Amino acid sequence: MEHNKFSLEGIFDLCQQYRNDIYERKDLKHVLNRRKVRFINPEGKFDYAYFGDFYFKSMERMMLVTKNRAYTRYHQCDQMGNSLWSTVPVIFAGVQTGYRDDTGREIYTGDIASVKGENGELVFTSVVRYLPYVEEPSLICDNFDMMFSMCKHGIHVVGTAYSEMNREMFDFFDSHFVFWPTSQFYIGGMTTEEIVEKASSAKDAPSFIKGCEPIKKRGNKTLYSDINNAMHGDFQLVCVDGDEFIDDEEGPCSTLYADNIPDDYEGEIRNIRLNEEADSVADQLKDSLNEFMIYVHRHPETKFIICDFTKSLFLNESEKREVAKLFSPLRQYNITNVVLPSWITIWLVTEDTLDYMCGGIPNS
Repeated sequence: MEHNKFSLEGIFDLCQQYRNDIYERKDLKHVLNRRKVRFINPEGKFDYAYFGDFYFKSMERMMLVTKNRAYTRYHQCDQMGNSLWSTVPVIFAGVQTGYRDDTGREIYTGDIASVKGENGELVFTSVVRYLPYVEEPSLICDNFDMMFSMCKHGIHVVGTAYSEMNREMFDFFDSHFVFWPTSQFYIGGMTTEEIVEKASSAKDAPSFIKGCEPIKKRGNKTLYSDINNAMHGDFQLVCVDGDEFIDDEEGPCSTLYADNIPDDYEGEIRNIRLNEEADSVADQLKDSLNEFMIYVHRHPETKFIICDFTKSLFLNESEKREVAKLFSPLRQYNITNVVLPSWITIWLVTEDTLDYMCGGIPNS
C-alpha cells in the first residue's frame, strides 16, 4: 500500500521516485498538486518551496535545491556535485493541507490548531499531520486522530510545533519532535494553555533556544580591485596557465599568465589551463573554466581568487568581453566563493543591465 503523498513518508517516497527528474531540474509542481512545502531556512525563518525544488538525503535531512542568492552562501556539496545548483540543508516544516482556518490562514502539517465548538469556543488543541495511509489531514488525539472532516465548526491555528529549536536540527531533524503537544494525554503533561503559549511563540517564525540559534554566514565580496584586499581567510589563488613543456633544467613547466600575484605569496596555486590549439582566447579557456567552476562549487568552504591575466594575455576590449562572458554561470547560479578581478564583474553587470533593458530578467 502506497503512502499518502502528502505525508512525510509519502513526500520522501516521491523524492526517491523522481530523484533524476529533480537533479535534471524538471518542473514537478504537479506531483504534489502544486501545494507548497514549508521549511525552516538556514537563518531560522519559514520559507516555502514546490516539489522538485528539494529532496531528502534521509527522513531526517531535507536539502533545498536553489540558485537564490539568499541561500547559495549556505551551499553544501551533496548529491548534485556535477551541477552548479546549490544544495542547502533546511528543516522540513510541513506541507500545505489545502484547508484554511477561521481567519483564512493556510493550514500546514506541523501547525498547532484548536477545534472550535458549536459556540465558537476552542475545545481541543493539538498538532496537524497526515497519517501515512489516510487521505485527509487530522489532529492527533489520545488514541485516535480527529479528521478535519469531523471538525464541523471550524479550526483555528494558534501557532506551530517549531518552538525551542536548535541549530543541530539542520543536520538531523527527528520528525517526532513536532509531537510534543501529545504530552497533554499523559499524567503531568502540558495543559492546553501551556501548549497554546509555546505554539504561539513560533506562529510566524520558528523559535530557537537561546544560544542555539542558526549561525548566519556572510557572503564574500565577489570582486576586487587590489588582490591583496581579497587575500584573507581560507583561500586559494587561481591562475591561467599554458600547455606544459619540458625545461632542460626544471623538467615539466608551463607558462603562467598572471599579472598580480604578490611577490611574497607562497601558498597553493590552482590553474586554469589554456587549450592553445583553439583559435580565440575565449575558446582556449572555455572547457577548463567550466571544469573549474564545477570544482569550486564542490568546495564551498574555500574562497578562490582569480588572478588577473589581461596584460599577460594581451587582451583587447573585444577579447575581454568574450572572456568575461565565460564567467556568467557564477552570476547565474549566484556562486559566492569565487572572487573576480573587477573588470570581469563590470562586464557581467553590464550584460545583465542590457538584458534587462531589452526585456530580459537579470539574475536574482
